[in-house]
Amino acid sequence: MTKTISDFVEPSDEIQAEDGSISADGLLDEVSLYNLYDERDSPEQDAERILDITYPTETLKAIIQNAVNKLDSSSDLTEGTHVIGGEFGSGKSHIELVVYHLLNSPKLGQKWLDSCGIDVTLPDETRTAALQMFNLEQEYDRLSEAVGDYLGVDEWADDSDLPTVHDIRDTLDGKPTVVLIDEFERWFGMANRSEYKDDNLAFLQNLLEAAGRDDTQLCVFVSLLYESDDVQAITQRTNPFTYDLSSRRDEKIEFILHRLVGERLDAEGISDLAREYTDVYRQNDQIQLDDYHDMQQRIDDFYPFHPAMLTLLMDKYSEQRISSDARGLLKFLTEILKDNFESVNLVLTGDVNVHSYVNRFQYIDSELVGKYTNDYYRVQNADDSFDDHVEELLNITLLYSLARGGESGANKRQMLMGSMRKGMNAHEIIQTFQEKVYGTAWHIHRLNGEYAFDTDENPTARINKKAEDIHKHDAIHRIESLVKDDLFDGHNSVFILDPVNTERDIPDNKNLKIVVSLAAKRNYDDDFKMLTTEAEREWNNTLVLVTPEKRSSIDSNTGIIELARKVVSGEQLKREESTLPADFDDIHEQNFQNLRDRVRDKFGTVHTSTDRGLFPQDLSVSGNADFYSATLEVVRPDSSQLRNEVSEAVENAGESGIQYQYLRNDFYRTMSYTTLTEEGDLQDAIKSLCRDGEIQVGSYFEETPRTIGSDTELVHESFIEEEEGEEPRTITAVGTKTKSVSSGVTSQSTSESGSTSAVEEDESGSSGSVSREVSVFECPQCGEELSGSECDNCGFEVSASEVEDGSVTVEGASTEDLLTQLGDETEGGEDSGPDVRPHPPMGTMAERTIPDLIDRVDREIKLDWSIHSVDLVVTGSLGGDDVGQFGLSEEYADSVEIDETFSVEPDEPMRKTDLTNFLMDLVVPENASVELSLKVVKDGES
Repeated sequence: MTKTISDFVEPSDEIQAEDGSISADGLLDEVSLYNLYDERDSPEQDAERILDITYPTETLKAIIQNAVNKLDSSSDLTEGTHVIGGEFGSGKSHIELVVYHLLNSPKLGQKWLDSCGIDVTLPDETRTAALQMFNLEQEYDRLSEAVGDYLGVDEWADDSDLPTVHDIRDTLDGKPTVVLIDEFERWFGMANRSEYKDDNLAFLQNLLEAAGRDDTQLCVFVSLLYESDDVQAITQRTNPFTYDLSSRRDEKIEFILHRLVGERLDAEGISDLAREYTDVYRQNDQIQLDDYHDMQQRIDDFYPFHPAMLTLLMDKYSEQRISSDARGLLKFLTEILKDNFESVNLVLTGDVNVHSYVNRFQYIDSELVGKYTNDYYRVQNADDSFDDHVEELLNITLLYSLARGGESGANKRQMLMGSMRKGMNAHEIIQTFQEKVYGTAWHIHRLNGEYAFDTDENPTARINKKAEDIHKHDAIHRIESLVKDDLFDGHNSVFILDPVNTERDIPDNKNLKIVVSLAAKRNYDDDFKMLTTEAEREWNNTLVLVTPEKRSSIDSNTGIIELARKVVSGEQLKREESTLPADFDDIHEQNFQNLRDRVRDKFGTVHTSTDRGLFPQDLSVSGNADFYSATLEVVRPDSSQLRNEVSEAVENAGESGIQYQYLRNDFYRTMSYTTLTEEGDLQDAIKSLCRDGEIQVGSYFEETPRTIGSDTELVHESFIEEEEGEEPRTITAVGTKTKSVSSGVTSQSTSESGSTSAVEEDESGSSGSVSREVSVFECPQCGEELSGSECDNCGFEVSASEVEDGSVTVEGASTEDLLTQLGDETEGGEDSGPDVRPHPPMGTMAERTIPDLIDRVDREIKLDWSIHSVDLVVTGSLGGDDVGQFGLSEEYADSVEIDETFSVEPDEPMRKTDLTNFLMDLVVPENASVELSLKVVKDGES
């Protein structure tokens, strides 16, 4: 069974009620000299009681010995002035009261002195006067009158002339005399007494000089608060005995313990207990003491109060002029002892139940105590209980902060010494403080390693308190947003593997998509199968997986989730509250940066698909580079590997070859192929293979093809027959059409009857008609009509030089007819500008979703087309997930229709990738249809 204070000591008789319980009702916690002259009975008049409650401190012993020796005519001691200084309640009045009773009741006094071992003999008779200047029997203007009246010296009271030093000596006539003057400074400084200021200083000086003579048995005691320089100067002129009670801390403690503690029932047990506490401190690396042996001795001496607790309360009381060490503190310590007498074995700082004594502490710092009270209820549980250590730590923090709010507080050592006993875990106590006190109370701030209450709010605690209400899923969802919007720079092709608050919706198209996992696993093959083959996706090789480092999960990391909670709570507070504490934004931003750094440090690894499963590669992100670009650098195909895969695929297609569109789709579908970051990677590989003579691209071989169309045939070199003389290619004329020319600009028309006409304008703007019939030539590769020197369908090209050198022959028309057509294109090329055409030729590209439209653009628009204008129409309704993106509240969900038209005419023509990026960046409702029409140049002109 754990022992308590009641097993080690008894309370003093002064604080014991009749039933044996502890009570402060009979405690004399304040004495006044003026009560000595009260006609009614008062405790101050009871010499036996006063002496019984007095502890003979070294200072008191010295005062008694010096005073008694001065009153002994046979003594060599001449100095009889005693200046007793100290703040309110430091014990000045009590010492003067003890001196009064010793000399006024010499038999009782001598008995007390003998019991205390003070070796002096009191005079049989002493004339005494005790003057508490603010409460004299009548109003006096002159100190000489008051002293003379209380000593019974009529001539001093009636004579208008001040008594001189000799007058004082002669009047006392060798009789031992003691004059006790209390609260003189304030009496002296009263405005209505200003005209007597010089007289009063002069008499005080004469009185003190008389006390310093060897022929005058006079002792004068003057208590000072050190408020008047004039008074202090007079008292020091005779080289008096001076005692500063403010510096005698241990004597005050001895006095307090004497008043409150009776018999020690188990002195050895107290010593063992002091050793036990000191051993706890010695074994803890967060408590560093200069002298453990001294601490052990002090715990023994100060029992049942811990030295740190007792000295702290004395400091707080002595700093206040409205209260005191010995006055209010004595009664307060009695109540603290009563509260803990049967519950603990030593009263620690945390055992002072501040909330029960709020009224006492309000006298010290009412505003700070008010903030404490608010936080007291904030750190409580819902059932008004406290978690272990919470209330004690809150008490400690306030006690160290009183009267110094925002300037100083309690450090970790003081918290531990104020709350820790044998068997407790120091790290648990500090963690509790960080999370449940500092992280919850609104008015506790950190100051240079200390934690202090302040009247200003602590933004950290405000954020932390609200963070307690943030659900774990909301915190993880915030991490997901941070990953997508911050780390991956807001790219809409980034997705979360298992989002907590939303459904996973990864589009099935040919664009590269980065899927991010917040969980760390040994193997992600099953997750990837779930995303691809098991999801029955078509374009499986367009996904890459980014994961944390091994064993570094984010969604289960308590520290990261707590940081995310704080970020969410800070964002909510900024939305909900119009007034927030100073530095709120800085702390919120710091929380966000801490979260960002913690999450950033967890990544990571990039996984790409192979025929043997996922292939992991380190994700290296330097500085503030975004993860999206870093991931692309990891995924970007090795040109040599991609060339080999393309060459092998084309060779496997056999002698018939494979069209480009099918090869491209195979790369997007088949996970054993290299993952493409963009289509240009594939085209670059094909062009380099063609240039090196490994594959034939359309009609190109061992040269770089200008363009690669969807229908362009790719044939491996092993299936290309080498002939000694290459047969010329034949272009066949399949009919005729009519062309008309106007001012050098050729236009054409064909009548229903097949007749032709031409109109030619002269320089003045009049026109004349010139017409001619020309042949229509068929592409030798695909059979479509040639447009000038090229085939818009398959990319076939022919030049005039090839016709002239016989590499190209003509059937159904003359060579001159073909050369004429080629010459017309050359002559009008630069003057007429690019041939801008609508796409599609009729209607629009209409799809139900943006991803579907992007897929169609990918299929229809060629890489070398230049896009000169874009018209996009979006129609639909705003659903629940859409209204927020348009600045509307959820109540408008499904009730708002949208019809928007986007028209873009870029300064420089767009390319296919530009158009795709434009469409991907659009924010459109989930339930919306889209229509797209373009104006393009299909032959690469711009």
